[in-house]
Amino acid sequence: MDHLDDMLSRLREAPLDPRLAGLDSRVMAEIARLQAMPRLSATTFGIAAAAALFLGIAGSAVPVRSTEAGPISPFDARLALAPSTLLSSR
Repeated sequence: MDHLDDMLSRLREAPLDPRLAGLDSRVMAEIARLQAMPRLSATTFGIAAAAALFLGIAGSAVPVRSTEAGPISPFDARLALAPSTLLSSR
């Protein structure tokens, strides 16, 4: 434990890094810059929500051609993603 105390006392006595000078003012300036940036209004979010709702309803109303599902079995020899199918030369 004395070794840790010695290390901490040497760290306390070490000079400060010069990059720390003015850190507070730089942080406060960055916060002020972020707060001054323009924000999106509630109207913008409302328009985006209405557009998403309209597109969702329109997309579900459009008829799509249905396809027949093939048999799904982990033991099927014709599996589309089986390594033997992926590595074949055909």
